[in-house]
Amino acid sequence: MDNASVKTRKQECDYPSSKVLTALQQLLERQFSSKSFTYELLPATEKGENYIGIVYRVSVKLNTSCGVRLSNIILKMAPRNSTRRKQFFIRPCFLREALAYEEFLPMIENFQRNKGLAEEYCFHEYAKCFYTSTDELEEVVFLEDLSLQEFGVFDRFDDFQFEHIATVMRTYAKLHALSFAIKDQQPKALDKFRKIEDIFLQHKDVSNLNIYFEGLKRTALACLEQESDKYRQILDKFFKRPFFEIFSDLIDGNKYEPYAVLCHGDCWNNNLMFKMEDTDVVTMRLLDWQLLRYSSPISDVMYFIFTCTTRKFRKAHYGDVLNVYYEELINHISRLGSNPFKLFPREKFVEELKNRGAVALLFAMIVLPIITLKCEDVPNLENLSELAEIGKLKNLKDSGLLCEGNLQEYSQRMRDVIIDCINFGYIR
Repeated sequence: MDNASVKTRKQECDYPSSKVLTALQQLLERQFSSKSFTYELLPATEKGENYIGIVYRVSVKLNTSCGVRLSNIILKMAPRNSTRRKQFFIRPCFLREALAYEEFLPMIENFQRNKGLAEEYCFHEYAKCFYTSTDELEEVVFLEDLSLQEFGVFDRFDDFQFEHIATVMRTYAKLHALSFAIKDQQPKALDKFRKIEDIFLQHKDVSNLNIYFEGLKRTALACLEQESDKYRQILDKFFKRPFFEIFSDLIDGNKYEPYAVLCHGDCWNNNLMFKMEDTDVVTMRLLDWQLLRYSSPISDVMYFIFTCTTRKFRKAHYGDVLNVYYEELINHISRLGSNPFKLFPREKFVEELKNRGAVALLFAMIVLPIITLKCEDVPNLENLSELAEIGKLKNLKDSGLLCEGNLQEYSQRMRDVIIDCINFGYIR
């Protein structure tokens, strides 16, 4: 097969199917029933900004009596390349996101509405969803385009300011508070969600994945070459067990009731959009619910703080950030009509941090290579999938996610995460 044929085949794989386009046409007809319109599909993300889905911006031109008006919708679809679907857990991720938009988010919206809360006090920090499909090879989500409301993704190569971090913490606190209150007042309402298995743990028996994650452990250890024996020995002891055994102990919410909640699950820069007024944060939105999980609230908190802040920031503000989170958590549980000091007292929050805080390191091992990788260095995902399929990914350098372009920054940030996790007593 010549290069032109390969390119055409890939483009067809990455373009919405006729079934998805029909669903889009029907959605637009419902939304703009009294107007004539045309639309075009434009890429909505840069290389390296999305690994699970293919994202288009549907640019809609409306012909009205007052002239032409523009509107947008985001179309997020599953790639159809079979190897990529297998290696990146594409179908499980889209099923999970559909579950979030079809069932979980409407449930918590109704719960808050029934409490009569003012909008400003509710958890509403997510994009409106217009349509989902979970048909095999046709998985798709249609969402509102938040850029039209002046939301933007924060540049992952810049440092977050305190107000960005505090806003994220308040948002996660409100999300987590809803699970605590619902479990308290409607004990059976979350039963279905308690049973969902973490996306990573669904694949814990895949040998190639185990080999790759064991390679992540070796790469993390290598970041401590210049440190004292104390830190290397502590981390080496922590890594004695297989990766998935450690991960399961830290992430499986059913092991740590009654302090488990529904978590967003994928708390890095590109899944957060902020609305700014000059230099002030007005509000934010959470994107990508494909890793929705039932876990300790600590998993979201640690994931975000340790992958999206520097050691310098943590040294100055770590305690303050945790206080912002916990204060908003108890406030929202109270607004929802439950007793926060019964459901998640401060001493249990501190205990959960101690017992589950090491999950920060595991998420950093997975995500920091992506966060530190420049767009031009991002490997071809189909090629990456093929290498994984034949067992050629034994470490980060094999994957191309660690290269000359990000090696220094990754190594420094990983070292800082390890040092902090040990100093805070999370790894011991």
